[in-house]
Amino acid sequence: MEYLSKVIDETLRNFNPLFSIPRVAQEDININDYFIPKGWKVQVWTRAVHMDPETYVNPKDFLPSRWDDDQKLKAGSFLPFGAGSRFCPGAEFAKLQISIFLHYFLLNYKLEQVNPGGPIVYLPYPRPADYCLANIIKLQPSLHLSSPSC
Repeated sequence: MEYLSKVIDETLRNFNPLFSIPRVAQEDININDYFIPKGWKVQVWTRAVHMDPETYVNPKDFLPSRWDDDQKLKAGSFLPFGAGSRFCPGAEFAKLQISIFLHYFLLNYKLEQVNPGGPIVYLPYPRPADYCLANIIKLQPSLHLSSPSC
């Protein structure tokens, strides 16, 4: 389950449920030589944050190992559930739900991609052009060897 948590975080980094985070500038601010006046509406594009090569080495690669315990992220560099006072209160519950679902799904089913190796579309988020059509195959329950023999 520890590795599954890393896979979930890496999936959230690559395919964020939040396209952007709307905010209003509370004061005049200058960011990277761009002036933003107080009251202007701004959008934080989470994909740009999650694909920053200064934060994530090889950001286009799917690397669950990047979430090993020694990884220290700076504040605001992982935003799948927002940030600050508007952080989603159900974030941990959502991750728990997907963990339980994936645990049972992966033990009992197998996926076969219909069009493996198809093209990838990257905007607004990366995904197979066919949305990864797949056949779901129920696995047969394994026989228990602990039953008494005659």
